[in-house]
Amino acid sequence: MPNTIAYVVLFGWPVVVFLLFRLLPRSDALVWSVIGGYLALPFAVGIDLPVLPTFDKTLIPALSAAVLCLLGVAPLVVAFRRPVPARPVRAKAVSARSAPGKSPPPPSAPQAEAGSVFTRQKTRLPGRTSAGPGPAPQGEMQRLPLVILLLVALLFATQILTFLQNTAPVQIGVLTLPGLRLYDAFSMMLTTGVMLLPFWLGLRYLGADAAQTVLLRVLCVAALIYSLPTLFEIRMSPQLARWTYGFLAQSFEQVMRQGGFRPVVFLQHGLWLALFMAMAALSGLALWRQGRAQGKANLGLWAALWLTGVLFLSKSLGAFVLLLGLIPVVLLFSIRSQLLVAALLATIVLTYPMARGAGLVPVNAVYSFATLVSEERAQSLRFRLDNEDILLARANEKPLSGWGGFGRSRVFDPETGRDMSVTDGVWVIVMGGSGWLGYLGTFGLLTVPVILLFVRAKGLGITQATAGLCLLLAANLLDMILNATMTPVTWLIAGALAGRSRYLATSPEMAAVPGPRSRSGGASPQPSGR
Repeated sequence: MPNTIAYVVLFGWPVVVFLLFRLLPRSDALVWSVIGGYLALPFAVGIDLPVLPTFDKTLIPALSAAVLCLLGVAPLVVAFRRPVPARPVRAKAVSARSAPGKSPPPPSAPQAEAGSVFTRQKTRLPGRTSAGPGPAPQGEMQRLPLVILLLVALLFATQILTFLQNTAPVQIGVLTLPGLRLYDAFSMMLTTGVMLLPFWLGLRYLGADAAQTVLLRVLCVAALIYSLPTLFEIRMSPQLARWTYGFLAQSFEQVMRQGGFRPVVFLQHGLWLALFMAMAALSGLALWRQGRAQGKANLGLWAALWLTGVLFLSKSLGAFVLLLGLIPVVLLFSIRSQLLVAALLATIVLTYPMARGAGLVPVNAVYSFATLVSEERAQSLRFRLDNEDILLARANEKPLSGWGGFGRSRVFDPETGRDMSVTDGVWVIVMGGSGWLGYLGTFGLLTVPVILLFVRAKGLGITQATAGLCLLLAANLLDMILNATMTPVTWLIAGALAGRSRYLATSPEMAAVPGPRSRSGGASPQPSGR
């Protein structure tokens, strides 16, 4: 059972978020609020009030950050800085530089960014006009792609359809599962809104290149800090959550691995920690690659090496294999090729249930390969695959909108009523609860931003920061085939990538406009014209 400290830390987190927003720029404070809450707050602790969603480590950090973003809370340094009067511009000079009927040239990127930081007044983006269709003028920020809006609408509409098709109770032998009520439909929609809140934050505030670099940097730095308690638990066993919050989120038998321990710290399982370390190591490599292209030295490579070593000691084979497979992509491939790999992986995940149901996934070959690596890991994989088969068969009984809650999508023994299924992968959980519509809505929002960025990369001027985030999200998506590792960090990255698709290469919000890419995949200087 959680102790008093668990509740004090959980409900005191809004104060931490407020301090972050008063001390750091908005993008830094936002990312630290969500990622810090995910890493530091206790799992499975919260207050479930009637009608309202559960106030836990998923909702509190994102909701606190959203409120402060909407209120426009500024850092103290900005709040006490005296406004600098703008230099007056002579009308004759302006008219001489601009032809009749044309607007003055847009301000540079630092000027636009300074205007957005030091003033709360909403300014109209230069070049944004209500004129008819045509090519986007320089500096215009595009509208959100229609497919993103449709997927969000589909996700909420599916909850209503799921309720309408599951109002009758389900009788399985001696077990009776209740039907869904209107209250349950409202609760499912609130749960969906909580899930999408980090996505909206990333979409609204982390779309620019500078903010995406911040997201990579915070992931890397947070993992470096987290590596210290991780190493402690590798040596001394997972005890920090028990000592701090009074309980361990998983059974102690599951943390024992190969004569040692799999660290957990304050997350729900060691697999979640391992995936976060793998994603952070990729962040370090992406930062190093970006710095090298810009001629700036950074410690991203050394951070990635350290985190890779910590991940190896954590004894999580799946996350380690994902990291090893994507390291050459980050280090050697061009930005366009990185986007291609991420888009292909996202497409595989999006179509995985269809391929799995059609027997196109080589399950036996994968199992045979796992046997060569480790008999223990192979048995674990076989157990997961067998459960996927029975759960997928259950989901196919209501393929459109699923079974809803109350365990109605699970498989029970008709004689004893015992639950015979174990849900691991996110995809099969979503398929059973919300059917194909819910799956397309959920995984569409997670995969479509990556695919859109690849398709529209030329016009958007994609940099290494965005390409690195695409690979991070692709790694998370692949892990979700076998594990339920869909976290607020997942949605924050997906939202940031969806927001990036709104910015043209000429938009003043971009911190830098990349020039022609060199052979190393980075941006090379523009020719001088001599």
